[in-house]
Order: sequence, then C-alpha cells, then structure tokens
Amino acid sequence: MKKILMVLIMLVVSFGIVGCTETNSKNEDGKQTREFKIGESATINDKITIKINEIKKIEKECFWEYDGDCQSYTEPDNDYFVIIDLTIENKGNEDLVISSILSFELKDGTGEKGQYAMLTNSINSQLDGSVMPNDLLKGQIAYDVKDNENYSFYFKDSLLDSPIKFVFNKSDIK
Repeated sequence: MKKILMVLIMLVVSFGIVGCTETNSKNEDGKQTREFKIGESATINDKITIKINEIKKIEKECFWEYDGDCQSYTEPDNDYFVIIDLTIENKGNEDLVISSILSFELKDGTGEKGQYAMLTNSINSQLDGSVMPNDLLKGQIAYDVKDNENYSFYFKDSLLDSPIKFVFNKSDIK
C-alpha cells in the first residue's frame, strides 16, 4: 500500500514539475504566435504545419437513402454542423499520430465547446491516423455547434503542450 501511495505521489509531483510545455508556433512569416486565421499555415515545434483550408456549414445530413429519397436524417442537437477541412504536414523525423478527438477542440465565442459529430456523407476523409515524415494528411472534422458570431479551433501537438488556436467568424463559414 505504501509503495502504491509513493508511486502516486511521485506521479503528481512529476506532473507538477513538468506541467505544460510551451508550444513553439510561428506563422508563415516566421513570427511567433499562437493565434492563426483560416488559410494561414501554422508551424508547431518546427515539425508540424497545419492549415485550415475551408469551413462548411451543414444543416442536416441524409443518414439513410432508399430509391433516391432520403429516409432518415442526421440532425444537429444544436443549430448546425460545422465541418473543418485541414491539411497537416509532418516536417519531423518521426511518425506523427493525429486524433481528431484528442488533438482538436472547437469553442464558440462564449467558450462553449462544440460537440464532436460523426457524419458519414459530408466527411470525405476523417482526420485520424499516422503521418510519416515529409508526408501529408488531409481530412475533415465535424462539430455540432450553436450559432455564434465567432469560434476558436484549438490544436495540441501533445497532451503536455499548450494549444494553438485558429480564430474564425460566422462569415468565414461557407
């Protein structure tokens, strides 16, 4: 029992000492920043480049079709779905693992998180997987969101890194 307690204390202390590491992020001009806009490339820790290509709004999606007619729809619990199309480039020397659920988060202007949404027809390529060095991953992530004037989309390189964010307005959504 004492050994287990000691291990737990050491884990808590080590996380307290390590804490979050500061993310080194730059824009296309090489300027240090943690906030980006749509279409702007963000380079994180000199090993990842991420860019939002486009953001779309979907009111509802056909879930099941028969004889050319939609029989059932996937509808948002909130106001609409937002689909974020991204390209990620691995400029590092090791494989990069991307998880749409663990690496990304969306918040509206009030700070409320968007709900991760599983859409089948509107997503061309899920943004999950391993990216080899000098390779690309392109895909989409969908969120169920409330109507708001602005949104922040966050990316974390790892669980201990501080996030970067892409800021966009309602008018940026197509």
